[in-house]
Amino acid sequence: AIFEQACAQLCRHTTHAAMAAASRRGARVLALACRTSLAGPRVVVRRGLGDTVTGPPLTDFQGNLRHAKNFFAEGAGSYREFKQQCVSVRLFAFGGVTAGCALALFWDPPKSSYWRTWGLTFWPSTLMSYFSSSGKPMFLSEPAGHETDVLAIVKKVVQPDLVGAKEAVGATPAAAPVAAPVAAPKAAKKLFKVCVCGGAGGIGQPLSLLMALDDRVGELSIFDLTIAMVPAEGVAADLSHIERPSKVKAYSLDKDDKPVDKLEECLSGCDLVLVPAGLPRKPGMTRSDLLGINAGIAKNIVEACAKHCPNAVVALIVNPVNSVVPAMGELYKKKGLDPMKIVGVTTLDVVRANKFVHEVTGAPLEEIAVPVVGGHAGETILPLFSQVEAMKNVPADKLMELDKRVQDAGTEVVNAKNGKGSATLSMAYAGARLGKAVLAGLSGEKGVEEYAYVGSSVTELPYFASKVTFGLNGVEKVHPLGAVSAYETERLEALKKTLQGEIEAGLQFASENSLQ
Repeated sequence: AIFEQACAQLCRHTTHAAMAAASRRGARVLALACRTSLAGPRVVVRRGLGDTVTGPPLTDFQGNLRHAKNFFAEGAGSYREFKQQCVSVRLFAFGGVTAGCALALFWDPPKSSYWRTWGLTFWPSTLMSYFSSSGKPMFLSEPAGHETDVLAIVKKVVQPDLVGAKEAVGATPAAAPVAAPVAAPKAAKKLFKVCVCGGAGGIGQPLSLLMALDDRVGELSIFDLTIAMVPAEGVAADLSHIERPSKVKAYSLDKDDKPVDKLEECLSGCDLVLVPAGLPRKPGMTRSDLLGINAGIAKNIVEACAKHCPNAVVALIVNPVNSVVPAMGELYKKKGLDPMKIVGVTTLDVVRANKFVHEVTGAPLEEIAVPVVGGHAGETILPLFSQVEAMKNVPADKLMELDKRVQDAGTEVVNAKNGKGSATLSMAYAGARLGKAVLAGLSGEKGVEEYAYVGSSVTELPYFASKVTFGLNGVEKVHPLGAVSAYETERLEALKKTLQGEIEAGLQFASENSLQ
């Protein structure tokens, strides 16, 4: 129609009558051709959008809604009506999908910088940000200055190896986007030097392995005698292959060598010395006999520690612990050193008690923490089950049975091994647990608590096993026992008498000896 009007206007200004008539005829023919040629595509577009000849037009919402409802409710009376119903349903389906896509653009807009600049949500979100106290645009989840380096992304996807190679040879990189300020790097974690004296023995080898796995250990010294079944050098070589940053080095002495004269390099700079040394108790050997042998072994090592690493925590796994720890603590005190650096490892009693409670109650192990106090032998071991929530409903006879099992757990292992060994693996685990607690405290971690046999004022006894807090200087606090049941009170009074005699044996050894 517009084309015809233009042609008619042109013809009015044509002076020659014949030419004007010809132009009008040509314009009518051209207009008719245009209408004919455009009629087909126009119908196709209209039909594609859901319009039909017989049904309601696209703009008739109520009509299309009626046909769509009938499609699901009443059905169609004829094929023509069915076709129209399908068209109407399609119309609402397309409309729903389109509306959902539009809503998605507002709900979770694209992160592209082009969308932020030219997208539909940019201006509404920007305007909303002026009225919001947060200052963050309403629909943007990234900073407004974000830019996407499309070229770099494509290169990494298509040619990742080539990109890495070019960067390696110094290829000129594309302009990098402006990055947010980088936070200052954290201070490097302090690494500690740890020595395992007796590191080639049955307890020493797995204990050395567990300490080598500790990320806080930067240097690990393995010391043992040349008469050991496995050379210390072999243990160190084995451990040095583990994918851990700690450096492992071995030191060996003949049985007649004095550690204080030979272990300067081994012990200098040590923060923790673990001592799983000494002989096991043999049939017919009294505790006094065992103390005379093992206290002498412990004294030689403690003497070397007093000279070469006086500030190190010395954790003793030397039987009888109830006597050896007081003996070494008093020798340190006579030397003018801190006796609280001497720690008896009683963690195995806690580990066993936790596991036994789990087996009896089914409570998760991570929720069980049995306080085990007193000493580290037989009846001097007292688990305080009354302080364990999981044991509240366990009958009294079962509590007594479990108490006895914790006391005799070491014998249980010896019998299971037919007398050919004792608790080595579980003892190594318990020793490593204490060692990790010591290192955590030395590194500045707060609230590091573990059970150990140390100099104490919790009871009238000078040495006692209870909960302690480890800090920057080793043992920082010895905790009180807390509330105990009537049965536990009776057991506590009985064990004190036994423990008192064993402590006095250690103090007697200290009075007769001194450190070099």
